[in-house]
Amino acid sequence: MKIIMISVMTPASENIRGTSALPYHILAGRDEEVEIELYSFNLNNLPDAKVSSVAQELDIKIHILPVPWWYTFLLKFFLFFRIFLKVPVGNHLRLNADQKDTIIRKNPDGIWIYGEELSNVSRQLDVFKRVHTLPDCESLYYYRMLGKRFAMQDRKRYWRSAFMYPKFLNMERCFDTSSNIHYHLVGEADVRFLKEIIPGIQAHFLRHPHYQLADPPKDIAFSSKIKLLIAGQYNLYMQQDADELINCLCSSRCTEDLKEHYVITFLGKGWEIHVRHLEEAGYEVHHIRFAPNYIEEIIKHDIQITPISIGTGTKGKVLDAIANGLLVIGSWYALENIAVEHDVSCLQYRTVDEVISMLRKIYLCPSHYEEIAQSGRKSVLYFHDGELTAQQMFSLLQA
Repeated sequence: MKIIMISVMTPASENIRGTSALPYHILAGRDEEVEIELYSFNLNNLPDAKVSSVAQELDIKIHILPVPWWYTFLLKFFLFFRIFLKVPVGNHLRLNADQKDTIIRKNPDGIWIYGEELSNVSRQLDVFKRVHTLPDCESLYYYRMLGKRFAMQDRKRYWRSAFMYPKFLNMERCFDTSSNIHYHLVGEADVRFLKEIIPGIQAHFLRHPHYQLADPPKDIAFSSKIKLLIAGQYNLYMQQDADELINCLCSSRCTEDLKEHYVITFLGKGWEIHVRHLEEAGYEVHHIRFAPNYIEEIIKHDIQITPISIGTGTKGKVLDAIANGLLVIGSWYALENIAVEHDVSCLQYRTVDEVISMLRKIYLCPSHYEEIAQSGRKSVLYFHDGELTAQQMFSLLQA
């Protein structure tokens, strides 16, 4: 089967200035009979050497499409003008006549589009069977954001969401609903929301593949002083729940026992204030701003707490942690769309203060929670296998 792929960004084994890892691992998991030729706008700006390396690793051909001058011009200099656009800037991207004719002459068995804003590129090739990987429903993200208290408290953030929500909604309402196109998303709620916007659209939820695995696999056995990890930048996605969590750990006299049983590590930028507060409260705390080998670093820990308070789709760092044998304690947003179950293969909290009681139970009976971590790893390795996801996705082109 010969597939032409058109992408907003060039795949990479990790996310580089965008969600480049998802297409990489789907491509890596495909059957040998699936031949891929990729045309990429390379909006994540991979250098030529990296592009060549990816092409060799994945055994695909990669052509870099020039980004139109107006696209860069609008992004850099005309922020005010963009407010009046009915759809996001990227939705105006098209193939030029030569690019379109070249692809049509190749007569592929199907077209795979990656990136929600390339819906007009998809329409240019509507004579072919197509799969359009979004991978998230962006209007759902802004819809959720507008319902959050912390978004209302930040005027800039609120108005950005208020302006972007109708743009993505307008774009998604114009998606092609022909019988020869399927939409692929990595979130169940994303699919439901999209179907509410466009009844009759052929949208499918497929499990997000996990990424890298440690070799040899981590031995799941908690340390005598249990090692807690909070991974990721301190940003919009974690701000609310992370602040509440650190306040819970620092403010209560009842947390004295936790200081004896846990050491806390932050992996990512922006956590300096939280580190200081925890140190002042008496915890042993470490801060790693950047790890050259992310997987090698996370497997040094026993538990990952993921206090995500907003988002859509699937969280790659949560998959990384569970697949590599860490027990994950996370919010509903953190564990959304991952094939795990509370108190069976993960721990899921409803309110941040529940994390404190969870941590107490863990140090009192570590073997039980080691079994939960084992169950989580087993489930993610099976249901989020890259070969399984690739098989499911490429089968849509044969439907």
